[in-house]
Amino acid sequence: MGRKKMKKSSQKIKIYTLVDNTAGYGYQGEWGLSFYIEAYGHKILFDTGMTSLSSENARLAKIDLSSIDTLVLSHGHNDHTGGLVDFLKYIGDVPVIAHPDIWTKKYVRENRNSFEYIGIPVCQEELESKGARFHLTTKTFEICQSIRTTGEVELNNPYEKIDSDLLVKTTGEYTPDPMMDDVSLIIQTERGLVVVAGCAHRGIINTLQHAQKMTGDLRILNVIGGFHLYQASQERLDWTIQTLKAMDVKKVSPCHCTGFNAMVQIYQNMPEHYQPIYAGSVLEIETKLGTE
Repeated sequence: MGRKKMKKSSQKIKIYTLVDNTAGYGYQGEWGLSFYIEAYGHKILFDTGMTSLSSENARLAKIDLSSIDTLVLSHGHNDHTGGLVDFLKYIGDVPVIAHPDIWTKKYVRENRNSFEYIGIPVCQEELESKGARFHLTTKTFEICQSIRTTGEVELNNPYEKIDSDLLVKTTGEYTPDPMMDDVSLIIQTERGLVVVAGCAHRGIINTLQHAQKMTGDLRILNVIGGFHLYQASQERLDWTIQTLKAMDVKKVSPCHCTGFNAMVQIYQNMPEHYQPIYAGSVLEIETKLGTE
């Protein structure tokens, strides 16, 4: 018998924004981020926002929360993990993919002698008692052949540095947080990579270059999420925009910690590539899925 030929059936990757600083009609926003992703038969929750708002917006979008098969945490800040407990009411037993440093005691320096805790608001044992099954790794985690996390992202340029006001507390001392737990999601398609970032604390360009190196695919079809440019210098903004253009990124959807000024400048410089997102928005990306 001859070998069966693979047919390509059209399929859409769908990325629902559940939480962002801005929101569409009927939805609510907050400082935080959460995406619900349907891709290649998988239903993935990427971050959970700061409160139960992510679950509420998901219900408004008529998303069956119990159908989620994987939860990915981009890092351990509370604006990405605060909705965990509420989601677990609906999801129940679910694998949670993250870096082990999500459990470090994370703080932000408000002034010289004032520090605010911004880490995960609930302990690991409580979350596990509610059904979370943590898979903590510094390496990439493969959800399926075409979907994986970045693992640790290297710092490879002089522009993208970790904010000096982000700290961890160990043995009573505050020290700079290297944000090694900052990971993104990579979805491979026949037209290039879709990269979903939480905050890109280790740099959105570093993250994209890391994804290219991991997959061997230099084509960036979409980059979506927080670019963490709200405190960036004009020099860094200019460099970031020019590098995105030089990388021939097809679509950009910055939100959350990117900051309004940075989003405006990205749009002004890349208007034909800019796709706005906000709580309640849905991105649909055409792709092909091989079938017998």
